[in-house]
Amino acid sequence: MKAIETSYKGYRFRSRQEARWAVFFDSVGVPWEYEKEGYALSAGYYLPDFWLPTLDCFFEVKGASPTELEIAKSVELSESSRKLVALANGQTVTEPRRVFSAQKEWPVKAFNIQIFAGKACSIWPCISHAFGMWNWWLDTDLPPFIEEKFPDISLPLHDLEQRRNALIECDKTYYKEKYGKEHPRYIYGRHESRVCFASDPITKLRFNLEPDYEPSDISNAYAIARSARFEFGQSGA
Repeated sequence: MKAIETSYKGYRFRSRQEARWAVFFDSVGVPWEYEKEGYALSAGYYLPDFWLPTLDCFFEVKGASPTELEIAKSVELSESSRKLVALANGQTVTEPRRVFSAQKEWPVKAFNIQIFAGKACSIWPCISHAFGMWNWWLDTDLPPFIEEKFPDISLPLHDLEQRRNALIECDKTYYKEKYGKEHPRYIYGRHESRVCFASDPITKLRFNLEPDYEPSDISNAYAIARSARFEFGQSGA
């Protein structure tokens, strides 16, 4: 089924779902730029749908689940640009979910956002989420007896970046010897699925693992995006 091209704010979006995300960002007060720049990657040419400057990240809209090639492009773009890449697929439909004593808005199964941030050996400040998404120090598969397992390695004591890189190489080697395959963390990079949006006092929006505990404008923005009408050249606003 072919997506319907849709006009909104002077832009010609490739699908109505892309236009609805533009309406969502406008409704929650987050600036966006559509198809700002394309990138020549080893995995192929990549033109991200949205650039979100206040979140310092790319936001890509998919009708269905992203393919392995699309994921590979997202990881490579994130790794080379040192920016977060978010892939959203499905319709922006949410449902209320009660967590503790709060009523929250939560994406249903047909709606998913996943984020990629290069490989696990890449580090950079990330302002678009407010949670420890990839704590490598806790997720390592290395045993506690690192020196016994790798007697020839000399771990740097003062340069934390060099020490981390050395430990990553040990982790990769240990995993390969133990399981006979490459460690998925270093193949696919940093990745988190089932991510949702939450409000932030500075950026107005951020990625999180759970919705806000307090009421926010995000639920209203979803509703506005879902109800936007684009027929006959209307703006959707």
